[in-house]
Amino acid sequence: MIMYKYSLDSTSKKFICPNCRKKTFVRYIDNVSSSYLEGSIGRCDRESKCQYHLKPHGNKPLVSIDNFKMRKPEPTFLNFNYVNQSMNYDSHNNFIHYLNQYFSDSQVSEVVKKYFIGNSNHWNGATIFWQIDEKGSVHTGKVMLYDMYTGRRIKKPYPHINWIHKVYKINDFVLQQCLFGIHNLKDHKKGNAVCIVETEKTAIIMSIICPDYLWLATGSKANFKEKLLKPLKSYKVIVYPDKSEFEDWNEKAQYLNKKGYNFSCSRFLEENGDAEGVDLVDLIIME
Repeated sequence: MIMYKYSLDSTSKKFICPNCRKKTFVRYIDNVSSSYLEGSIGRCDRESKCQYHLKPHGNKPLVSIDNFKMRKPEPTFLNFNYVNQSMNYDSHNNFIHYLNQYFSDSQVSEVVKKYFIGNSNHWNGATIFWQIDEKGSVHTGKVMLYDMYTGRRIKKPYPHINWIHKVYKINDFVLQQCLFGIHNLKDHKKGNAVCIVETEKTAIIMSIICPDYLWLATGSKANFKEKLLKPLKSYKVIVYPDKSEFEDWNEKAQYLNKKGYNFSCSRFLEENGDAEGVDLVDLIIME
């Protein structure tokens, strides 16, 4: 393994993209000085919509680390009390209000408990999607704000999305994400398929509509990667990439299958979606 002079910042910090003007820009770091490179050198995380990526010149290997292991910082885990507190106070939740328009009280109550859908006063009516792994460790929580009637994310005047460790201002937090909903793996029958989608909202709604399957979410296109998928190696898995993302996810699924995984990538949205980014819930609502 080779360490290079420059690499993309591995933290969760984002900047304004010079191309699309969204706060999705990851800058390159000088691994010698541990400082950001100046200018517009970096990559936009909106890989399918923006695709901006300016690489640094002269990125040469520094040292081979084949003969020793580089010590990576240990991930930070949160106390489960944070999860319990987010579900124990009486606060309006736009996302839960949206669910109540389509499903019964008992269905909504059950799915809230199953996925630990929390409340946040970071924004009025905000939701916390907790990332809890298969061992019960709390990695973080994603705070998001939805329109209570349409179920769409609030993106104006800015994208209403944040991390709970930033909301609570936890210093020196080392974020290592996991699949949303994977804490339910311990209760899932191995004979039934595990289904993976991109958004937490889709995983939650599909778990009500098709409860025989375990529905998980990557939280972003970029999180469909082996580091997060390892707990599923002995399971049959069906992945549902959003419209226009099939080729990328299918290529990764085929790569994983060569390593002993059992993944199949559905073309359903690629063939039935009428616009880029359409997901399963979009099609169901249109029906």
